[in-house]
Amino acid sequence: MIFTVGFLRRFLFGLPIEGMDKFWKEFPGSETGAKRQLRLSSNAFISGYNTTLEVGLSHIILSELQSFDINLRGFAYEGVGMGLTMIDYTSFGKESKFQKFVDENPNHTSLAHIGAGFAISVLNKDIEKSLAPMDPMQRWWAMDGYGFYNGIFKWKESVQKQFVPRKVTGYALRAFDRGLGRSIWFLFSADINRIVNELKKFPESRRADIWSGVGVASTYAGGVSEETLRNIKAIAGSYASYVSLGSTQAASARYLANNIVEHNDLACSVYCGMSAENAAKLTIDVMKGLKINAKEKVFVKQPIHETYRETIRTKLMEVPVAA
Repeated sequence: MIFTVGFLRRFLFGLPIEGMDKFWKEFPGSETGAKRQLRLSSNAFISGYNTTLEVGLSHIILSELQSFDINLRGFAYEGVGMGLTMIDYTSFGKESKFQKFVDENPNHTSLAHIGAGFAISVLNKDIEKSLAPMDPMQRWWAMDGYGFYNGIFKWKESVQKQFVPRKVTGYALRAFDRGLGRSIWFLFSADINRIVNELKKFPESRRADIWSGVGVASTYAGGVSEETLRNIKAIAGSYASYVSLGSTQAASARYLANNIVEHNDLACSVYCGMSAENAAKLTIDVMKGLKINAKEKVFVKQPIHETYRETIRTKLMEVPVAA
């Protein structure tokens, strides 16, 4: 057997799917159709990640991505984002493979940044230094990934005990909580009653962003009925606009990657009163109206990313949504 650098990387940092299956068994969510769908999503992520560790940024990984089912491809892109960031942090190369991938695949950039956030958390890297080189509109997706990682792999601390890593402060906590919200959707297997009971335990100051993460996950990953989606919207109450906001973010990622599927349209119709394509176009129109400073510092009081989100949320509240 030839021990290549890629083989060594995968040996040291790889995530065996069998190990993730063990995590699934320990999660509090019961075995449901939604859980089986979510498990497929996590397997796609792990496959993209492990393959990237082994082959790096090459034609092999691009070919591998295209082989995934259209519904799962985005999760594989997240895995690639994590893998390339791990390579950047653990190799001596001066050129960022992650940034090169993002530049060459602009329609998948948010998903790749989510994966980068996984790596930042795994390696316990300085948040400000890690986010600073990233695009101001994308860096907070990395923090979302950071929160998701903690919510999945450290769920007893991050979800049950509501522990927040010491380095996560300011606006970073809001993005962290959006990722945490997505992880809660996975943890409890899309069981809305259990999800709501868990969210009620969090301080009110954190709930809006956690609900937004639920909106992203339930729209992007799917696996639930229209009735469940309507129940989420109703139970969210005063946070319903944040669920809708999260839904538009999922729709945008799907639209840009040209992989909108039926459950995306269903969720957007319930949450936003429009198709996934129109929800995505709303976010694009808002983006066009922003003045983005490419050199915006990480920790500012009002990041342009939050201005973008709040503008979308305001517009959504003006849209009549059927009950």
